[in-house]
Amino acid sequence: MNAAARTRTLLTGAALAGIVNSAGAQWSTAYEQTYLPAGHNWSFREQYRVADRLFNAFDYGHAILYELLHTKPGAPAERLEEQEYDFITRKLLVRPPALPLEEAAIEVQYAKLVPEAKMMFDWAHVLHRQIYDVWADERIALADKDARVAELLRYYRTRRDLAFSAVPKNMELMEGQYYSSAFRERFPKFNGLIWGYHWLQVGLYEPLIVSKTADERQTGVLAAVSRFWQMLESPPASMPRVMPMTAAVAPAFAERYPEAAIIFDNLHAMHDVISDVLASPDVPKDRKRAEILRAAERYRDDTSFVMTREEWRAMAEAMGAHNMGGVATGIILTELPKPTLPVGATHRDAMQQGREHEGHEVPERREHQGHSPPDRSD
Repeated sequence: MNAAARTRTLLTGAALAGIVNSAGAQWSTAYEQTYLPAGHNWSFREQYRVADRLFNAFDYGHAILYELLHTKPGAPAERLEEQEYDFITRKLLVRPPALPLEEAAIEVQYAKLVPEAKMMFDWAHVLHRQIYDVWADERIALADKDARVAELLRYYRTRRDLAFSAVPKNMELMEGQYYSSAFRERFPKFNGLIWGYHWLQVGLYEPLIVSKTADERQTGVLAAVSRFWQMLESPPASMPRVMPMTAAVAPAFAERYPEAAIIFDNLHAMHDVISDVLASPDVPKDRKRAEILRAAERYRDDTSFVMTREEWRAMAEAMGAHNMGGVATGIILTELPKPTLPVGATHRDAMQQGREHEGHEVPERREHQGHSPPDRSD
């Protein structure tokens, strides 16, 4: 290497180092991975286009939420509650994109802040879509579908750096931190919209699994989509009051594939945690990345904030499917289920109500570390 080339190399390295140091960024070693090659891929897109395209619009909703919370923390609540909410519900969901969006093009700064968390979501969404594909592909015999799903779960677990734990996490991790509930308290409509997304994402498995024929599956999927639209009729009163849990919304799916159901509940809970971290004024800007990565690590491990599967099912039952949007089958489209909790309720409120009125055994709260702001010396 001649002197001029060596000088250019040194200057380039110095410039890159300066960018990294000045931004306070950290190198990420996460890398993207795509679908497991299979003949069933894209079957859901082909057979259930209305639902599939809604998922593409959901991608925008998650992305713009994180980007605005990160880049415009002082913006009026109306920026999300009115402007973005109206655009999404009156335009984007009405005419959703035909193909999945590249979320990094929307959440540019957020993706730079925590690429690891973004990739965790992307990897779980791949699992979501491939399980839909297995059940949408009418060429696969019912006896073979379980083996296909088991193969997808094995493939998902190969990314230990991205895979959510298949051990249930208790609500202390989502609602017992010093920043918890910051987002839902300030943005009840947009929070309800996100919970509506999550209801449909897990709920659609139920008609695919319990229906006996392809025509019944089509009817069941369209009914679930219609129920989602009902949730938007009178926000936030018509929206879920607590985070939809798979065992309540899609009990047949959760019984058949408990590992996948738990992964998806942990995925959706971490969505709420990140919204809270970004929205909370108690988390300084220079601590946002650290808190998100701390939560991401906890949602990947199998040891912290855990409960048994029996406790997980009991919690879902006690909180009540009627407080989550209802079970995703047998839907009567003339009316929504009647919630028994007020808007702004917590999961603990739901469990307490279940204990008082339905006589369910609900697991007692377990104490864990992490309830107060961490030492900022790290």
